Formats: sequence, C-alpha cells, structure tokens
Amino acid sequence: MLERNTRTETLQAAASFTVGSVTLLPIECVVRQFSGSGAQGWFLLAKEPHALVVRDAEGIRVVDANAIPASLDQLREEVPELDAVLASM
Repeated sequence: MLERNTRTETLQAAASFTVGSVTLLPIECVVRQFSGSGAQGWFLLAKEPHALVVRDAEGIRVVDANAIPASLDQLREEVPELDAVLASM
C-alpha cells in the first residue's frame, strides 16, 4: 500500500496579555502531521513556543523560546498577521 506522510509548521500569534505596564505576545509554532496508508492513519496537532514579543516603555523586542534576543523584522516575515496584531496592542 502507498503510505502518505505530510508535515507542516506554521507560526502564529497567540492571545496577548498584559502584566503591569508590559504587554506580552506569545508566538507559537503549530505543527500538523499526518501519516497513513489505506484506511489507517494518525494525525498530530501540536503547539510549541517559538518566541515572545515584549512591548513596554522601552519599545518592542523579541526573545526566542530560549530567552535569546531575536529579530523583530525576521519574525514579521514569518508571521504575516504580526503587524496587525502589534498595531492593536
């Protein structure tokens, strides 16, 4: 039988939240995977932390899932709706 495997990873903004005067916007990596053949198969859907956008009095900055500073411009390229979400924060 022919086996079919597909996997996609997409970055998306989660719901932002505010702590004091700091607004935090989690960025998630959504993983979708399917593997199967014939009438049998399995599907996996997972969300993994990717980055955190921090907005405070100093401006906007990004740290990755390992708390290492990351590029906001790069994240804007990877998350199409990010500019709209940032404008509403």
